[in-house]
Amino acid sequence: QGASSLLQKVKVDDPIDAFAVHGACGAWGTLAAALFDWGTGADFFNGWSGWSCVGGEDACVSGAFGEALTANILEIVCIAGWTAFHSIIIFLPLKLAGLLRAPDDSQDRGMDEVKHSPPKAYAMDSARKQEQETL
Repeated sequence: QGASSLLQKVKVDDPIDAFAVHGACGAWGTLAAALFDWGTGADFFNGWSGWSCVGGEDACVSGAFGEALTANILEIVCIAGWTAFHSIIIFLPLKLAGLLRAPDDSQDRGMDEVKHSPPKAYAMDSARKQEQETL
């Protein structure tokens, strides 16, 4: 809910909350994977090792939790950078060509009315009229 509210506050138009669902929740999941990996103890990290901690042949490596947390934060930053880079490649030319926005008159009337048939998601009035006509 926080990511969705933040986007509304900074006036970013995301009507289906794609960033809140995929971006913010994905980042939290990546971060939580390191934060809540407590298999052996708070200063150790299990990762792909199941319930065995990451380490050498016979010993667990103390401080591996910090390395794992740093790696997961770096993963979040890299994914955000990759996404931003490819979004700019796609959306900047569309914006410059004027193809990213619907015309103002279409937005004023509403995209349901302009692009869809029936003009509203639930056309109950027309269904009732048809039902009354057949009676």
